[in-house]
Amino acid sequence: MPDGRVLALQGAAGKCTGRRERVVRVAVAAWLTLALLFIGFSLGRASAHDETSLTAQVTSADHEQEEGYFSLGENATLVAKPGTDLFRFLTRQRGHKVKIVLQESTGPELSRLDRDRE
Repeated sequence: MPDGRVLALQGAAGKCTGRRERVVRVAVAAWLTLALLFIGFSLGRASAHDETSLTAQVTSADHEQEEGYFSLGENATLVAKPGTDLFRFLTRQRGHKVKIVLQESTGPELSRLDRDRE
């Protein structure tokens, strides 16, 4: 039969181990919560900036312009219907550099040319 003192020591060690386990569990839960919050904020911020931009010089030969063909640098060609706002804008910008921003539309809209007023 075990001695009474041995049982008392085992009981004290069990209480200490239980307290340490709770502290470790709380610390792990806190770190996990912080990590999940950080990941959530990071994903939210990344999805808000889902866009790309292109800075290029607008060029077009006279016969291409008449048909609505405009080159944007070496990588892109844009076709605009003659007489539209986009066509007039690109015609005015021939020989100049422009910045084009492409991003997902948030909802159904009619096509339009937005100009930043600075």
